[in-house]
Amino acid sequence: MKRLCMAMVLLLLLSACGGREETVEGNLILTNYSSESISHITVICGEETLSSEAAISDTQLCAFTLPEEESLVYTVSFQTEDGETVSESFADIFAEGTAVRLRADQEYGSWRLVYDGTP
Repeated sequence: MKRLCMAMVLLLLLSACGGREETVEGNLILTNYSSESISHITVICGEETLSSEAAISDTQLCAFTLPEEESLVYTVSFQTEDGETVSESFADIFAEGTAVRLRADQEYGSWRLVYDGTP
């Protein structure tokens, strides 16, 4: 039982997604501001697909590392608890030391995926 608990802790530490208390590594950070969970978070950037199946909610976040480019076009999607897929495309500059922050939340019962800081 003790080994199982240690394995679970190690898995959580190695996961790309988690709570705000953890150190976040990546230049694309998605925060879920809803109390409802989202999972199967995917980032498609050119020929590359990055994903995490971990569920996040209540200001937990998920981070990905995208290539440093001037005008990078990418699509972010996630799945809601109800099985709905939410997807949005963005174009950003990923320079050394900068991070793009996105937010997932619900407004009037509909999910939205926007830049964090957008009202």
